[in-house]
Amino acid sequence: MSTRSLIIRTDGACRGNPGPASIGVALYDATVPGSDRPDAAPIASISAAIGTTTNNVAEWRAMVAAIDFAAELGAREVRLLLDSKLVVEQLQGRWRVRDAKLAPLCDEAQRGLMRFATWSAQHVPRDQNSRADALANEALDRALRGGPAWIARRPEEPNLVAPRSHATSSAAENQATRITILGSGASRGVPRVGCRCGVCLSRDQRNQRLRSSVLVEWHDGAAERGVIIDPGMDLRQQALRHGIHRLDGALVTHIHVDHTGGIDELRAYTDAQDTVLPIGAGVATAEELRLRWEYAVDGRTAPGAGIPALQLISSDRQIQIAGRTFDAIPIVHGKRPAHGWRSGGFAYLTDVGSVPPASRELLEGLDLLIVSALRDLPHPTHQTVDEALAVIQAVAPRRALLTHLDHDLDFEDLAARLPAGVAPAFDGLVVEVPAR
Repeated sequence: MSTRSLIIRTDGACRGNPGPASIGVALYDATVPGSDRPDAAPIASISAAIGTTTNNVAEWRAMVAAIDFAAELGAREVRLLLDSKLVVEQLQGRWRVRDAKLAPLCDEAQRGLMRFATWSAQHVPRDQNSRADALANEALDRALRGGPAWIARRPEEPNLVAPRSHATSSAAENQATRITILGSGASRGVPRVGCRCGVCLSRDQRNQRLRSSVLVEWHDGAAERGVIIDPGMDLRQQALRHGIHRLDGALVTHIHVDHTGGIDELRAYTDAQDTVLPIGAGVATAEELRLRWEYAVDGRTAPGAGIPALQLISSDRQIQIAGRTFDAIPIVHGKRPAHGWRSGGFAYLTDVGSVPPASRELLEGLDLLIVSALRDLPHPTHQTVDEALAVIQAVAPRRALLTHLDHDLDFEDLAARLPAGVAPAFDGLVVEVPAR
């Protein structure tokens, strides 16, 4: 849709005035014939409970949410079809907003509309706004059952989906894989609680390390896709920091809690996307996941029930998520089975004690290898910086990043002594890997 033109219908609901309130937003592709009909199918929607307030506040909250959502989806033109003549006139500035609670919301909506090349607002009869009304009431009913307060359903059309803040349009166009370092730290993170070493007290943000995890994103010709490797203890913080609004699934390298402690946080995505998410792991790791998170992977709970709705996929060879293949790379890490994951020209290996020769063969021809290097001193289950460099030299990727870094390693000091083509990872680093 070259013009990215959207039709917007909104509604606010309130059971009591004031009382439990909610909003409904329906967005339509304006270039599709009949998209302005009341019975047209929306391409995106919001159904959200907003707490206790008045009906008028709910109406304006719906308007603000709709405008922000349209902008997020990359719209340039919007046409508002609203069943409140008062809101239409106030939005266009012809009638004054006298209520002190509503004036800031009207101002926010008007500022938001300035982001579009053109916009218009038109009053329509209430019976033509049944879709938005149903979405608002759906949210109230869902909240009463203990379900998620906010569900935003996004379109699959790629040119309607705006990339996250660090993404570029070229990434989608050239089909590159985008890797975001969500966390580059060891199991206790950096700074460690109670530690006053130089790295833990450092003001260099690159020494501030959440538990190790990466986000893998790509464009499959139909939509932006994203898979997180290791939904660890810091997942909520990482998702908020990087604006991770949706996921297509997750992969787990091994069972340790710093790599799996955020599995329950995946309910934010299964709830908001109203879907079951696949979570992949090696066979032995998957069995432990099934024991520890049986309530989330038992297949009996539908999305929206307040717990993760996950589909466990296990293989020691290969797993597919959202049409993309991830190859399992066996590694040694203590006594428990562990795997790295490779997809195309990218591979991620964390908590490495050693990489067997057969696994090194699976890592040939990489554009990017991310591999753990805990510290300089030997450790019984983790490789040192020198041991990680030996693995890199053996498999010869074009580029390599060191992750799972403990507080023994200062970023600048480490970077200064690494060979060409190798660098320390840091939280928030984004790397693009060419398509294969």
